[in-house]
Formats: sequence, C-alpha cells, structure tokens
Amino acid sequence: MPSDHPTLFDLSASGPDLLDALFARDQISIRRGQQFDVSPHPLALTPLRDDMRIEGMLLGVAVGDALGHSTEWKFDPQSRHEKFGTIVDHLTTSEARAGRISDDTQMTFWTLDRLLARGQFDFDDVVGCFVKRQTQIVGMGRNTSASLSRHRSRLSSGKPELHQCAGNPVTDGRGNGALMRFSPIVLPHLQLPTNTLWSDCVMSALATHGNASTLASIVPMTHLLWQSLGRETSSAPPALWWIDEYLRVGGDLQRESLLYPLDTDRIPKWYNGFRGTLADFLDGPVRNAFRQGVPLRDACSLDGFGSRADVLQTVPAVLYALMCHADSFESSIIAAVNDTKDNDTIAAIVGAYVGAIHGKRAIRSRWIDGIRSYSLKIPGRETISDRDVMLEMAVRAREKFL
Repeated sequence: MPSDHPTLFDLSASGPDLLDALFARDQISIRRGQQFDVSPHPLALTPLRDDMRIEGMLLGVAVGDALGHSTEWKFDPQSRHEKFGTIVDHLTTSEARAGRISDDTQMTFWTLDRLLARGQFDFDDVVGCFVKRQTQIVGMGRNTSASLSRHRSRLSSGKPELHQCAGNPVTDGRGNGALMRFSPIVLPHLQLPTNTLWSDCVMSALATHGNASTLASIVPMTHLLWQSLGRETSSAPPALWWIDEYLRVGGDLQRESLLYPLDTDRIPKWYNGFRGTLADFLDGPVRNAFRQGVPLRDACSLDGFGSRADVLQTVPAVLYALMCHADSFESSIIAAVNDTKDNDTIAAIVGAYVGAIHGKRAIRSRWIDGIRSYSLKIPGRETISDRDVMLEMAVRAREKFL
C-alpha cells in the first residue's frame, strides 16, 4: 500500500538508540530494567502459520472492540446486563450501533499498515500516520488527541521535543490508549527476535502516553503476548502464570509508587490507601483476589480494582480476564465485553492474547462477519468494509512476517 503522508521530520536517532538517548537524558519516566538487554526466545513459526495465529491475534482485537463498542461509556456491567442481558453477539437494537470498530482497531491496523510498508517499526512513520488520520479516529481519548496535536507541530517545526509530546508524565498519559494498539509491534521480530522488540514497544507507547505506569506495563504486556505466541496452539498457561511472568519481566521498571486518583474518577476500593507500583498491586490485591475466588465482574467493579480507561485498572482487568478464561477465545471475549466498564478496549486487548493462543479458527465467523463499519480508510481501500480490509491485512501480515 502506498504511503499516505508526506516526508516526516527526521529524528537524530531511531529504535533502541533513540530510547537509550531518552534514558541517558532522563527524559523517560521508567528505569532501564534488565529486560531491555534480553532477546525474546525464538518461536516455532510453522504453527503460527498453519493455525492462523497471527490472523487470530489481529482479528481478536477487532472482534473484542466491535462487540464492546456499542455499549461502552453509557453502561456499567450491571446496567448493561439489565438492558441487553448477556451480550454474546453484535447487538441490533436501536440503542446500540452494532458492528462498528473504534480507535482500538483503527490504530492497531494503522500501525500494521506502516509495518507492512516499512518492514519494521519506524517511530515517526507510525506517528505521522496517526497525525494524518487524527480527525478520523473514532472515540479518541483526550491524551491521545493532545499528544498527536503536539506531534503535528513537532513533525513540521521540530518543537516541542519528542519526549514532551506525550504530556506531563506524572499527570498525563495514564489512559489505556497505548495498550489497545500494541499487538502488531511483535510482527517484525518473529523471524529474528532481538532485544529491539522492547525499545519498539516502549517507543510505540511513548508516541501518545508517557506515564510511568503505562510505559512500565507495555514491556511485560508485550512479553506476555510473545510468550502466548510461543505456546502450543490452544494451550493456555496456568492462571497465575500471567501475573508471575508480568512481575518477572516488569517488576523493576517503575520508579515511584502510584499516584491516585485520576481527576475524573472515583478511586476503586482496592486502591484506597494502597502504596506501591502497579507490579506491587498485581502481586498483592489482584493475586489474593484470584486465590480467594473473587468473580471477574466483582474484581472489575469500583468495589475492586475497577475497569475504566485507566491503565491502573485496564492491566489488572485484562490479566484477571485471562486468568479466568484464557482457555477459551469465546468465553474470554464474552466475559470482557460483559463484565468490564471500558469493555471495548479491555476486550480488544484480551482478544489479541487469546487470538494469539487459539488462532483465527477459534473466532466465531459471525463475530467477524458482523463488523460492517468503514472506519479504517486505508489508502486505496476507502470504499471497502473494515471487515474485508482487516481480513486482507491479516493475511498479508502472516505472509510478510512469517
């Protein structure tokens, strides 16, 4: 596909060199942990091809997003259930616009578009794509909007500096807009894995979100996705593996204890009085809740850790859903869509993991066929439905990167 944006402002460094420069200048809000020097283990590529697990990973994002998007914002799990019952398919009622993707899927597949074009992650190429399509983003978060506006200025004038585009790392960037789109970042590394994967995932997040909790979570969340692809097809890990592996990789990345609250949200009960990092929270309240058998919906309520568009709520919600349901693509998506508040984003992230584990064949055909929006606007594909564009791009991703 042809490039759809003009020549971009050149960075003096790229990839791991750029991230190392940010670390050296103390312009990034996390530690340079041990994981940045570790290469991911090689993957068996044949089952990824034969079982269509790359397609499953990518389409899992879209299915989770589309099934959740029609009841996002207006409903919490209780009011959603009272109105619609248990959602197991695209809704067709007048209160819900069915089969539409949002920013979760758009920015995932726009990232994929640029990876297909370049063969690798190029920070300004991806950012430039987002800037070019900013007005087309469906349901864009406030932080993403502000960050892309700063990048628009940087790409034309060089100001503000790159690390300033994501806003204040203390007060901005704690939303889940970086996690929702991270899954394609693994693709250029499948055949020849190196530790550049970790700099790519951090820089991808830093495009819009510079908060320490966000940046400290993107590395272990990417590691979990890589490990998911490395498992035998449809072989979900033991439940507490999700927390144990997160902590092993990401436990040393965050510098400071969490700050609460966000200025628009009530503090979830389990965060009241908590002191520590997000890793500490997962190792304590979240692990204990699972051992005590707390249901997903209760854990994801404001009487638990919450499930709104805050990375401190999204990461526990995603991991808890996987701990409870990763052995089934269908039950994982249905649980994420029904039992969480920010259900489209949480279901999209969950969908990437269980799609990577189970492959495209595990996804109900009607969940894919029911996507009927025209929001991707990939150049040369503007008049083709999102469903058909995504199916084509997922196949191209498998062919190119495997």
